[in-house]
Amino acid sequence: MSEAVDPSRRVLRVLSWNICELRGDLDALFTAIREIRPDIMLVQEAPRFFLPQLRLQNVARRVGMRVLLGGRFGRGLAILGTDEMADRVVTRGLLRVRQQIVDANSTYPRGVAAVRLDLGGAGEMVFSCIHFALQESNRVTHARRACELIEGAGAPVVIGGDLNEVGTGPARTLLSTVAHDPGDDATQWTFPARRPQRRIDAIYVTEGVDVVREDRLTQTASVPAGRFREASDHLPVLLEIEVPAF
Repeated sequence: MSEAVDPSRRVLRVLSWNICELRGDLDALFTAIREIRPDIMLVQEAPRFFLPQLRLQNVARRVGMRVLLGGRFGRGLAILGTDEMADRVVTRGLLRVRQQIVDANSTYPRGVAAVRLDLGGAGEMVFSCIHFALQESNRVTHARRACELIEGAGAPVVIGGDLNEVGTGPARTLLSTVAHDPGDDATQWTFPARRPQRRIDAIYVTEGVDVVREDRLTQTASVPAGRFREASDHLPVLLEIEVPAF
């Protein structure tokens, strides 16, 4: 659900959350998402094993959203949306990003998931989900590919996820050449959820995206901070953008 600003404007809520392959407190997770009320949700570490499509669809159903992209062969990435957003999908796709295999952690599949939406008076906008690697060299490779896609999008882009490094890291420095991070590395720490020490989750925007605010979340009305931290090992990031009403 979106909040009206005035009759000619509205706010879209974009939530990014690494959900730790559903290994946390699921009741806390689902309740929090319902209360946050995102229009679009960028998901990292979506289910990859044992009926991933059905499990992702169950997540979407439990939070009142639909799967726009993800599931089987989703490389741990997914994008969910409200019914209204689902009806505005123009195209969707998942690009695989190759990695240099240097250790067991580097075998985790990486990619860039994206959906293009027709937002009426706002025109088309691309919403993209990424999850950078643990290895610096692979993160830079991933960031370089994401930059290429942003530059070729032909529309404003909102791109975010678990980036596995702080804002001054080499991959995010590269990403910052084509998109802006409206968040605050000094205060909006997201990881680890139980005792945050770093902001490694963020949502970037390109020129043409009117940001209202970006912040990490620590609780909702029915999920106090203590339970909220058990929903995943990451805290989520919420971006609000203002667009012409449609």
